[in-house]
Formats: sequence, C-alpha cells, structure tokens
Amino acid sequence: MVFPKQEFNKASVKDANLNKGVLVDLFNKIDKDKLNIHSMVLLKSGSEVFHASAFEYTEDTRDEVYSVSKSFTSIAIGILCDMDLLHLDDIVLYFFKNEVKNYLPEYEKLKVKHLLSMTVGQEFDVFKELTPSDNPFEIFFNQPIAHEPGTKFYYSNIASFILSAIITNITGKSLNDFLNEYLYKKVGIEKPVWNQFENINYGATGLQISTHDMARFGLLLLNDGNWDGEQIVSKEYLSVATKKHIDTPDTEKECEKYGYGYQFWMNSIGDFRCTGYLGQYIFINKEFDLVFVVKAHDEKPLVSLFENFIVTSAKQGWKMCDYSLRDFTRRFKIHSHDLIEEEKENE
Repeated sequence: MVFPKQEFNKASVKDANLNKGVLVDLFNKIDKDKLNIHSMVLLKSGSEVFHASAFEYTEDTRDEVYSVSKSFTSIAIGILCDMDLLHLDDIVLYFFKNEVKNYLPEYEKLKVKHLLSMTVGQEFDVFKELTPSDNPFEIFFNQPIAHEPGTKFYYSNIASFILSAIITNITGKSLNDFLNEYLYKKVGIEKPVWNQFENINYGATGLQISTHDMARFGLLLLNDGNWDGEQIVSKEYLSVATKKHIDTPDTEKECEKYGYGYQFWMNSIGDFRCTGYLGQYIFINKEFDLVFVVKAHDEKPLVSLFENFIVTSAKQGWKMCDYSLRDFTRRFKIHSHDLIEEEKENE
C-alpha cells in the first residue's frame, strides 16, 4: 500500500493491472448519458491511476459532499470508542442531561449504535425543520418512537446530528475540530469547512472537502484505519462499522437495498461506500484494493459506474488497448462545459 505525502503516487493502468478498455468504456458511458460529474479519482493500492475534472473544477476544489459527511462522523465515533471515552451500547440520553429535561420514556433504551445504524425508531426526520430558536435535543427526544430501537431502518439526518453533539459533549470540541486533531492532520487532509447549528457541526451533511482529500479518507478505510503505520481508528471498529447492521428494503433506489452499516451503505457486490446527495461517493473495494471517488451534480444513481466499470476492469486485469486514457480525461473536461453551464443556470 502506497500512502501519499503532498501528492499521490501515480500508477499506470498496466501497473495497476486494470483493463484499460473497460475504463475507456466508463468515459464513453459518462459521455453518452451526459452525466454531470465534477471530478473523479481512482486509486489502486494507494496509487492514483487516473483523475478527471470537469470544466472549472479540479480534484482540489472543496465543495459540499452532503451525506458523505456521515461517514466522517462515524469515524470520529470510532476514535472515541478506541479512546474508551464512548461505547456503542451507551444510552444516548446520558450525554444530554443538561440539555434535556423532558423526554419520552422510550428513549431510555436508545443506544449510540442505533443512531449509527439509522434504527432510532422514529418515522420523521426533524433536521430540516430546525430553526435557530429551537432546542434540537428537546425536539429529538420528544419525537414519537414507532419501532423498537434497532429493528427498523429510517434514514435520519437528526440521528447523525445527535452523534455530532455527543462528540462535542464528550470532548468539548466541535466534531470538525476533533477530527482535525485526530484524523485530518495525520492523513494530510486540509481542514475542511463544516456547517453547524450553533456550536454543533451538522454531522449529517455540510462538509466541504476536495476529491483528493476524499480519496485520502477512502485509502484510510481501505487499509483498515491504518495510515502508513499509524492506527488512526481501530480495525475492530471499522470491521463493525462497514458491515450490514440493518436491512433497507423500503428505500426507493435499487442501489440502496443492500443494507446499512454505521453511516456507511453496503454495495451489491459485498463492499461498502460513503454516499451523498447528487452523486457524491467514496467507493471501497478490498478485493482489488480500490478506492474510487466521484463528486457530481446529478440525480441519477452513479453506483453502476463503480460496479460495472471500475470493478470489472480490475476483475479482467491488464489487457492491451490502443487508446490513451489521458485523451478521454481531456475529452471529459471539454464535454463537461455545457453541463456545468446548465447547472449554473438552474441554480
């Protein structure tokens, strides 16, 4: 495994043992379907095989990655567990003695692991309804619980926000400041901006980060939490966090029907990913040592790009191809111009 210093080590498609023709097919698919992708990075064993950026974007452009934020929140929880400052079976109410005076008794059973796996038991996400005058904790702990915690998946931004608040209550630091000390600096991620409600980072969304820094995060996940010899988050926590804890049969998208871990989605082919609104992804595949990062502004699911092209190219291995991948990354940038301009007009 190769760990980047200032920049990622580069690997040819041949050295990465990937089928270049299938990667060419990937770019042709993006072009044919007019997918509005802002940037992509593919790593094999830590080395960068290719990067591609749209018009006016680079791999170092920092912008909103929506619910990819949740996976960063999960890792912060894991680090606190490793420090023995938090346990997955801890009762959530315990951390809010000062903020919550009235609550529904059902919340006395709610554990940290239920927040992580989106199995709180609520049927409504109040996160978008919060106003600056609200006490989000009083609101959260007075929402009706329709299902026993741990038994029913319901995707909830407020659950991830509560995780962020737990981190702040334990450490006295914002989630972003905590990760800056225990994650970002150690793996070379420039401290991102993270939106917040009062002094609590959203946790669920609001993280603004570059494609290359997402790739660094993905490489950490690929390598079981170890970065060039230093264990940032334990392998034990990651092995639990990135496996399925709950079925997700009621989700609308086919790619979301394979289960959910601790703020990570499961893929149909047995690996996992970080996922955000409008096509933000960090795909991890341990079988072939792959990290594939996508940032986009497109409502079409893009998971098939990874499963049908990136993983397929790894399965097939190196095959001679007359095309130059660099020509296709250049074409990608040129052809993205109209999509980006259309995106601006629709903002």
